[in-house]
Amino acid sequence: MTSGSHPPKISLRVSQSEALLEHSRLAIITLDLEGVITEWNQAAEKIYGYSAAEICGKPYVELLPEAKISEFNNALGKIRRRRELPHRLTTRKRADGSEFEVDFSIHGLYSQDAELIAFLAVCEDVSQRQVMQQQLRRHGDHIQAIVQTVVDGIVSIDVRGIITAINPSTEKMFGYRGHELIGQNVKILMPEPYQREHDGYLDNYAKTGERKIIGLGREVVGLRKDRSVFPLDLAVSELGEGDEVGYVGVMRDITERKEAARALKTLNDELQAKVDELARTLERLTEAQAQLVESEKMASLGGLVAGIAHEINTPVGVCVTASSYLSGQTKDIRRQFSEETLDAEGLERYLDAADEAGQILERNLSRAADLIGSFKQVAVDRSSDLQRSFVLKGFIDELLASLKPQLRNSQVTIEVDCAEDIELYSKPGALSQILTNLIQNSLIHAFPDKQPGQIKIVARLKGDMVQVCFSDNGCGMSEENLKQIFDPFFTTRRGKGGTGLGMSVVYNLVRQALQGEIRASSTLQQGSEFELILPVSVSES
Repeated sequence: MTSGSHPPKISLRVSQSEALLEHSRLAIITLDLEGVITEWNQAAEKIYGYSAAEICGKPYVELLPEAKISEFNNALGKIRRRRELPHRLTTRKRADGSEFEVDFSIHGLYSQDAELIAFLAVCEDVSQRQVMQQQLRRHGDHIQAIVQTVVDGIVSIDVRGIITAINPSTEKMFGYRGHELIGQNVKILMPEPYQREHDGYLDNYAKTGERKIIGLGREVVGLRKDRSVFPLDLAVSELGEGDEVGYVGVMRDITERKEAARALKTLNDELQAKVDELARTLERLTEAQAQLVESEKMASLGGLVAGIAHEINTPVGVCVTASSYLSGQTKDIRRQFSEETLDAEGLERYLDAADEAGQILERNLSRAADLIGSFKQVAVDRSSDLQRSFVLKGFIDELLASLKPQLRNSQVTIEVDCAEDIELYSKPGALSQILTNLIQNSLIHAFPDKQPGQIKIVARLKGDMVQVCFSDNGCGMSEENLKQIFDPFFTTRRGKGGTGLGMSVVYNLVRQALQGEIRASSTLQQGSEFELILPVSVSES
């Protein structure tokens, strides 16, 4: 201890005691009989904020709030009368003037002759301890509030399985009042065979440490007061040590979730069956469409084909809309299920929507299937797919000669720029269909109402490929129409004899029959151009 006037102590025993006091976490202060501070350890410096040099030689009352001076003087008087005083909580004052609470005790120091020679004051700063205790109390209150309001059931049991505490959600979940469960074995909340086996689980865990559910969590079955059973998610944790060990279980009623999952699975199975049926119908429609496009090589299907195509598009469009709506509803119900916000009313709305959509799909798919059957009956072949060698210039001239009756009724002239020596080994039937459809397309769409104009067919040999450019100076196409020019059934003359198949046939014949490429370009009021890149020799495969 640091002293203001006393000489150093040289006794080994005294020095050891002094070292212990000097490094104590308690403030240890020695006072003379007048209450003047004579010794002051490091803990006192830290707690009060005074160094030994600053405080030794001054009266202890300088460390007291004014209201505590008489209390301190009374304590000294009692010690002088040989009375020992107990510890007590009181208030002291730091060097900066701030007050703080301490656990304080003061004792008399006596000579070998039992004469009082000094006072020893010991104090501990408990202000931080009290702050922590207040925080712990608030934290405990917060935890208790959570336990009382959480929607999950919480049950605490001792090592024998006896219920020691429950929360309100447990009462609501199982139908018991608190006093009916406290003191009961927790197996009261379990149906057989779990009820009969539960005590064995606890005993086995206590002996072997083998975990069946403690610390793991799983789905179990609960038993209500009315003897009904229901599914639970249960997580159990071990609390305490030694003789104080116990367990706490957190439970969630998953009845609605399980019922919703079963209903959703049934609904998904029904929906999948309808989707599969729709897929089969659409596959048949695609096959019929491909057959129809192929049949266009021989003849125009006329207004009947256009009407049937329009009729097919109508039920298929309705099916697509219904399917899209049903898909959106399914995504929404899945989201509600995963977020655990799905309720009975929402599920019932979804079931009604699914039933209505299924009926719409069934009616319209049946109508489309009937139309497809009719569609197949009107298709005819245009020509065979035989390959042969032919001179391109002579072939084009012969084709134009066969089209003179159609060209005679128009004011459109056709100019051909093709070398005489370009010879192809290809399929003239397919090429004839392509050029015929391009010419008819220009006559109908580029020059409506028999407007005058010009068509150019330019052919150039480029290695083992031939480039055929077909262009007109007609009204051209918008960018939107150009993007759909090769789509099956796309036409701007619906109801006026347009089938929407001509340019789709051109595209498929170029790509498949002639193994080439085709590109289209157009500018409104300036005309359109179709560029064909074809192999000089088509593979017979």
